[in-house]
Amino acid sequence: MIGINPEITMSLVAGEAIAPALRVKWGATAGQVVIAGNEACIGISKTRAYQQGDRITILDIKACGTLPWTVAGAIDAGESFASAAGGTVEAYDAEADPAQAEVYGVAFTAATGAGQQIEGSSGL
Repeated sequence: MIGINPEITMSLVAGEAIAPALRVKWGATAGQVVIAGNEACIGISKTRAYQQGDRITILDIKACGTLPWTVAGAIDAGESFASAAGGTVEAYDAEADPAQAEVYGVAFTAATGAGQQIEGSSGL
C-alpha cells in the first residue's frame, strides 16, 4: 500500500466469519460486528474472523489516512467510491445514483474486478 495509516484499531468480537478489508457494522448482539451491506459502517476488518465469536481487529473508519477497501467491481485511481453489498465498495457516480447509502472517499489505487483491494481515503 502507498499511503499513510495511523491504524486506530478496535479489538472486537465477530458475529460471523469476516474476511480482511471488508466494511463492518455493529451486529444485533451487543459488542459484535458483522459485514455491512449497502449502508454505513464503523470500520474495516484488518484481521480475519473464521467464525462467530472470534476476536477481530477493526480499523476505525474515522481515522485519518488511508484504508484498504475490497471492491465490488472495477474502479480507477482517482474515482470516488461508496458502499456496496457484502462489505465492499463501488465506484460512485452522483448522477447515476444520487441516493447512494454512504460515500467514503477517493481511490488511490485501481482494481480491475470484484474482490480485489484498493487503497483509498477514509473520508471525503
